[in-house]
Amino acid sequence: MKAGNNIARLALAGGLVATLAFGGAALPRAFAADGTATQGDITINANTHVSSDTTTLLGYQLFKADVADQTVGATTSKAVSNMTWGSSQAQTAVEDAIKDIEPAYAGTSAQDAADWLSAHASGSGSATVVDANDAFGKIAAAMRTEGATATTITSGTKATLNEGYWLFVTDLIDKVGTAPIYAVVGGSAVTVDQKSSLPTVNKYIKNDATGSGWTKAADSQIGQSIDYKLAGTVATALASYDTYYYSFSDVLDSGLTADVGSVKVMVQNPATGGTAQSETQVRTGDYTAALDSASNTLKVTINDLKSVKDTAGNAIAITPSSVVNVYYTAQLNEHAKVAGNSNDNTVTLTYSNNPGTKSHGDTTPATVHDYTYQLMLMKVDSSDNSKGLQNAKFTIQATGADEGAGIKYVQSDGTLGDAAYEFTSAADGIIAVSGLDAGEYTVVETQAPDGYNTVPSFTFQIYPVYKETTGDIDTIRVQTSNANVSTINVYDGVVDLVVKDKAGMTLPLTGENGIALLW
Repeated sequence: MKAGNNIARLALAGGLVATLAFGGAALPRAFAADGTATQGDITINANTHVSSDTTTLLGYQLFKADVADQTVGATTSKAVSNMTWGSSQAQTAVEDAIKDIEPAYAGTSAQDAADWLSAHASGSGSATVVDANDAFGKIAAAMRTEGATATTITSGTKATLNEGYWLFVTDLIDKVGTAPIYAVVGGSAVTVDQKSSLPTVNKYIKNDATGSGWTKAADSQIGQSIDYKLAGTVATALASYDTYYYSFSDVLDSGLTADVGSVKVMVQNPATGGTAQSETQVRTGDYTAALDSASNTLKVTINDLKSVKDTAGNAIAITPSSVVNVYYTAQLNEHAKVAGNSNDNTVTLTYSNNPGTKSHGDTTPATVHDYTYQLMLMKVDSSDNSKGLQNAKFTIQATGADEGAGIKYVQSDGTLGDAAYEFTSAADGIIAVSGLDAGEYTVVETQAPDGYNTVPSFTFQIYPVYKETTGDIDTIRVQTSNANVSTINVYDGVVDLVVKDKAGMTLPLTGENGIALLW
């Protein structure tokens, strides 16, 4: 084709490559009355994934041209003619990108370059993203660094520009930048969408009750190891990134101690039909996991998600539909909050958010809660509930706690051990122990206070119900198997059991005067 003798029809593409097709008759070059080039209007819509998007974009004119609307049958397109270079920087960027892919390229004009781009376009329309490694991606990267004159426009606001073929890239971003946008300006007004989405992160905890899955809240015993899962999504404009930074920062309460050695990173891709498939483990050399003890933050960082490999050294496919899962364990330690105050950890995902730059953005944080409960057992005289009985001794066995502890016994610090630990009631008759998991416990009085009988062994169960969306405690139900435990209070995660006891009985000795019974 000869320059100035053909029409180039460039289909608009929101965040995408434009398709160039050539043919037809030449159009006269159009100028305004004052001799300046004619102009057209374009609006790049605000990002639908960002509330009140204030992103600004940089526009670079790659080709100057005359543009007119053209309708063939039911299809309307842009007829482009008389193409020349938009700037010397544009010429350098375009020709260098072409020669990087086709070293033998011998074109000499703007029309030649446009013809080549038309033949090598990977697609057009809202479903195709500019690949960082094709010519259109290379042009976008070069124009950012060539020092070319750019026109700044604001998303959602109409801009009036000289007619021709334009490239738009994100300048100042609101959370996430668009993939490069190539569009023809001229003729009727043009509207395109940004091609970008916000990655998200979520966090889950696994309760130790049999059959429990990943939820937003769980309960644990002091000293118990807890399973956590972090799940991150990927931006739709992934292909426009040369490399893709991806880092989880999980801030733990002081009552939780993360086990860095337990960290595993997995990639999950949808199978045919969109159903989930099994995960692929990422080899340890492709990420780092470290715990900042000062802030108690576990950080798992992948410098380039697009290049990760599995444990056998095979490349793992990363697509906009991929989910990155991080698994690890943490121990509920002696600093754990009890009595209804949750032990939280909150994760934020930091990710590459603007193709062609080193810019990073952060997701909205996600939090899960872990609870541990406190037992207040008070031994009282059955005839006077306010009279606490000192020196009663009890053992507490976790016979049906969530983790199925079996013969494990509650220790003084709330942990579980193999040997029975005897709790002794204080002067007010109270035994207090913090750090209990939900589930069933068996209480045995091994020694009654002087002058009193031991009560039969009994069980009690802690049944919390958590709000599904927030993980907050909704209700706590407590049951007991013994009528001697006549008062049960549950408040702010404290289980208050009042155990009533009767004084012992003395029988008369042989020959004793009278047969009065002393109770």
